[in-house]
Amino acid sequence: MKISCVKRGETGTGASNKLRKEDFIPGVVYGKGKEPENIALSRKDMDTILKQMGSNAILDLEMNGKAYHVMLKEIQKDPILGNVVHADFMQVGKDQKVVVAVAIHLENADHLHNEGALIHLLDYVEVECLADNIPKSFHLDVGDMKVGDTKTVADIVLEKGIVILNEADEPIASLTHFRQEEETETTDEEITEPVVIGEEEEEIE
Repeated sequence: MKISCVKRGETGTGASNKLRKEDFIPGVVYGKGKEPENIALSRKDMDTILKQMGSNAILDLEMNGKAYHVMLKEIQKDPILGNVVHADFMQVGKDQKVVVAVAIHLENADHLHNEGALIHLLDYVEVECLADNIPKSFHLDVGDMKVGDTKTVADIVLEKGIVILNEADEPIASLTHFRQEEETETTDEEITEPVVIGEEEEEIE
């Protein structure tokens, strides 16, 4: 993906707020052996980056006819509105290895029916891979779990060249019996879907 940006001459809170009012987002590009450059890109382009590529996006930022191969390293959001107010991009080589956090999504939880309470214990794993080979997310099938089963990091299916830095036996999800008070208040006929505990709300990328 190629995104155009412009160099920012003015910095500071006032200049940044002015950019945001004009529907631009202030940011910075930095990297090994490179002087940080203050930039601005359109809010529309920032939304496209997050929607199509996620928070670990790899893209080419074009500025004054020059392209920078970068990774979206960090975004800052307004604590009330939730919109992006600043973005950091790190220049990377295509053959450079990076360490990033990749989200884990649980699939087929609805297949468990009234088996028990599904507890989501781990939302992200640390991954080392080439900059151009970062997974957008991992999908872990829990539809075959029985009460007492636990899915661990070792159950994630990896593509070649991707290494998870978490311990292989670190638990991701477990299926447990409903608590006693839940069993006495709810009949089996009333339970149509498993209870998922600890799973984050789906993010809009």
